[in-house]
Amino acid sequence: MNKLPFPYPFRLYFSTLMGCLFLSSCQNTKKDNIIITEDAIAYALPMNEIMLDGDLAEWPDDMPKYPIKNAELGKTPKNEEDFQGDFKIGYNVEKNEIYIAMEISDESLVTESADRSFWDNQDGLELYINEKSLKSGSPVTQYSEYGDSRNAYGARTTWDNVEMVKHVTENGKTVEWKVKLEKKIEEGMSLGIDLVAIDKDSDESFTWLSWGRGMQKVSNPDRLGNLIFVANATEIGLVKGKVDTSGFHSKPIPVSIRINSLENEKMWVQTVADSLGNFSVPLPLGDYQLEVPTKVVEVDYRFNRMAPTEPIPFTLRKDGHDPLPTIKVKMLPEPDVIPVRGLLHDFDDDAKKQVDQIIAEYQEFYNIPGVSLALIKDGQIAYHKTYGVKNSETKELVNENTLFEAASITKPVFAFVVLRLADRNLIGLDKPLHKYLPFEQLEKYQEYKKMTARHVLIHRTGLPNWGIDMIAEPGEKYGYSGEGFEYLKRVVVEITGKPIEQILEEELLEPNGLYHMEFSDSEALREVVSDGHFGGHPTNWGIPQEAGMAFSMHTESKAFSKYALTILERKGLKPNTYKEFLKIHTESNSEFWNYQDKPEGAGLGIFIRKTDYGDTFFHGGNNGDFKCQFEIYDKLKMGYIIYTNSDTGSELTMDGWQIFVEGKKKED
Repeated sequence: MNKLPFPYPFRLYFSTLMGCLFLSSCQNTKKDNIIITEDAIAYALPMNEIMLDGDLAEWPDDMPKYPIKNAELGKTPKNEEDFQGDFKIGYNVEKNEIYIAMEISDESLVTESADRSFWDNQDGLELYINEKSLKSGSPVTQYSEYGDSRNAYGARTTWDNVEMVKHVTENGKTVEWKVKLEKKIEEGMSLGIDLVAIDKDSDESFTWLSWGRGMQKVSNPDRLGNLIFVANATEIGLVKGKVDTSGFHSKPIPVSIRINSLENEKMWVQTVADSLGNFSVPLPLGDYQLEVPTKVVEVDYRFNRMAPTEPIPFTLRKDGHDPLPTIKVKMLPEPDVIPVRGLLHDFDDDAKKQVDQIIAEYQEFYNIPGVSLALIKDGQIAYHKTYGVKNSETKELVNENTLFEAASITKPVFAFVVLRLADRNLIGLDKPLHKYLPFEQLEKYQEYKKMTARHVLIHRTGLPNWGIDMIAEPGEKYGYSGEGFEYLKRVVVEITGKPIEQILEEELLEPNGLYHMEFSDSEALREVVSDGHFGGHPTNWGIPQEAGMAFSMHTESKAFSKYALTILERKGLKPNTYKEFLKIHTESNSEFWNYQDKPEGAGLGIFIRKTDYGDTFFHGGNNGDFKCQFEIYDKLKMGYIIYTNSDTGSELTMDGWQIFVEGKKKED
């Protein structure tokens, strides 16, 4: 479930096209030799202050235009008339301002929506700026307008330094932006920038077009384009090179290449090699240094750390540049810290020290800012500790009161509540949900009326993870769905006549003495909540305003251990209900996990795994910028609860079963 008006992370891919430029002042009328490349690199040209009115008449016709055409989300436009965008960009040193002119063709304008609960229900515009543009990473601001609603996210939360005016035309609209930078504009410097145009058509189709490649740009500055401020008559050449990733993967992997100016430390750009490992970047003539920056990257659903490459200096001239060797990229070996035998079996002081050492190695290697860990042995909390920071920029430490997003671990918590109601016959697990509360947006699918609470809990609703459409018959097959849990939440509210958070308090928190479990925004939660991280940078994606039973719980490992122990001790539900709760109803073995080749699947809102140590009950969580996992070995009465505030935290959460209980696999 989206927490703010931008979708979950997608992988970043770039393509390149060779070309070269010759630029002079935008006041000059002759620029016929300018070629725009596919790479997201734009040149800001010096110009006079503009009249901000949405009328582009004062902009030179021959000023270079940069296409906004990467359909990163939704439907690809049918043609140019359906939806297309481009922009020009200039700067004014005296005013310290950037000016942007956008032209958008759109044959079906949807500027207002009756339902404002979703960001993709109307046309929109987004501007992203990474003003500091630090090589180590720095905060991005997203300025957005959907319909007539404006918001700012990330580094800034207001439009104080930004103005924008739209003008509706016969075939679409023109847009002018004026951005006053805090950073002093200097000739030759660069910064990260991106522009997005959003189209909602009357036929309900939706398109999200971006200039740079990739989504979730607020959390990942690498996904912005590169803007370079150039002087009059700046000559541009083309840098071409090749990256070889065959040393660690059979197929080429998208790898970032950074090119730094040796003449101006404030100018650097970053691009990504194409599917063959080639890259080409248009840059002003001069002396440069090329490198592949060390970072954590995702390959085959696991994160890896790239080994640093030696910087390669070269000179870019009119007739080309110095020969560049193929850059051979390697991955650093993963931490070899998983013990032969799980640490919880002989859990003494040495084992505790080993736990701390392992967590520290995962944090350093995978760049995981903060961790909350609790370990259970003999049916009790045997160890609890917090590690690292809540925010990688402020360096505020995680402590025992710091709450993390639990993401999908919210689901088994809500499932417990549903089963409590079922025990008192307030809801029937096999009664069609539409008889309690119709789902109006699904009425066009008659098969939806077969959907029951049991279908939701065992993930056989026929709904996608998120989306209002049926992709299978209810009960037909396994299909993980958060949308189903949100529908079941509305049904529970309808049945009880109470707000969902009151129900949670009465059925779960108060009877079991649970604490540090928050489900929606509040002043108290803001005081203790950790920031999430994506690509090593704080995301600032916000806290859900309403409780979502598929994703919104905030908690920490020690507090959540009490819930896990409630299940282990079989409290709060009837014995037969527990048998159904903790039984595999539908298998869901996943090729993405490193679990042993044994059955695993969905119980009633929780997952069950068969192991050599008996059954476990578990659930993971992934909100993009938070990763977490808990797993309890029923017979052993031991287990682990791990919360992390990073996209790369999955490396730790997915290895917990080996570290703490089952040890290194024999083939390892």
